[in-house]
Amino acid sequence: MMSVHDANKGKVSKLRAAFSSCDADQVRQAIFDIFAPTASIRLQHPFRELTGPSELWDKVYAPLFGAMPDLERRDFILMAGPRWGERKSGDWVGLGGNFVGTFSSPWLNIPPTGKPIFMRYHEYLRFEAGKVVEMEGLWDIPQLMFQADAWPMGPQKGVEWMCPGPIDGAGIVSQPHNARASEDSARLVWDMLHEVQKGTANKPAEGLGGFWHDHAIWYGPTGFGAARGHAAIANDIFLQFRRGLSNNTRHLDDGVFFADGNLVAFTGWPSGTAVHSGEYFLGLAPSGKTIERSSLDFWHIEDGLIRECWVMLDVIDLYRQIGVNVFERMHAMQEARNAA
Repeated sequence: MMSVHDANKGKVSKLRAAFSSCDADQVRQAIFDIFAPTASIRLQHPFRELTGPSELWDKVYAPLFGAMPDLERRDFILMAGPRWGERKSGDWVGLGGNFVGTFSSPWLNIPPTGKPIFMRYHEYLRFEAGKVVEMEGLWDIPQLMFQADAWPMGPQKGVEWMCPGPIDGAGIVSQPHNARASEDSARLVWDMLHEVQKGTANKPAEGLGGFWHDHAIWYGPTGFGAARGHAAIANDIFLQFRRGLSNNTRHLDDGVFFADGNLVAFTGWPSGTAVHSGEYFLGLAPSGKTIERSSLDFWHIEDGLIRECWVMLDVIDLYRQIGVNVFERMHAMQEARNAA
């Protein structure tokens, strides 16, 4: 018998097909078909809080198609499961992949390149009675700025690239939902995240040993970049959080975990709070401000260890909270360049 989670993955098939068509009308129709009229939608800055498919289309997708008329989405993860944890409820679907399109006109004042671009996305959808009633999504807008040669932020420590899907080629989960395997995967990530919280600037690798594969890859958003192996993950990524943030608290109990076989998803809005008290975080001088971070993450488990992790943070909103308007800074830099 098909589980509700397998059925929910089937529900998004029309949406996925529409995005593969590069046809704006098909995408619009699919969005209106799958989303409940009053669906609660949370996206990255500058979009933030939206309600229903009308706002999602009018404020987000219609302008994006205006900038990239041949826009498509290429999913490398599709998974689903119940919200994990005692006394938790809700059925979720997780999607991850890349937007691909020819950047023909400005979008969010990012200058067009006239060439193909990519922009990673992570989206989590909560279903009730076959309709999406809640969505949390983060898109890597800074990745588009980087490709448009309009980078307004500090240098990133990790490597910039178009990250692939899971190494086993099975990111689009088509097998029936396996509750036992999903439970084991979710428990591993849960335990790891609690261990990671014990790390300090002197012990940045805490939480890697015993949980992460020796050749694990941390695929971070643009602004952080990607890192491979324990040393690079610890020193290029985790150390930024250890040195740059104090009172750094993860809100794990409030977040949404769900798993599908060897894939695990976690969303927190916010996923953590901290005081920006050090210079290492994103290469910024300490502001002393309390910041919240929203994240949507995927993990791939291989032989009881984390082999890959796709992390998406709202980097532009982190800058906003610290006191830097990334879009204004980008515009000023472009004006200065054009005037030179």
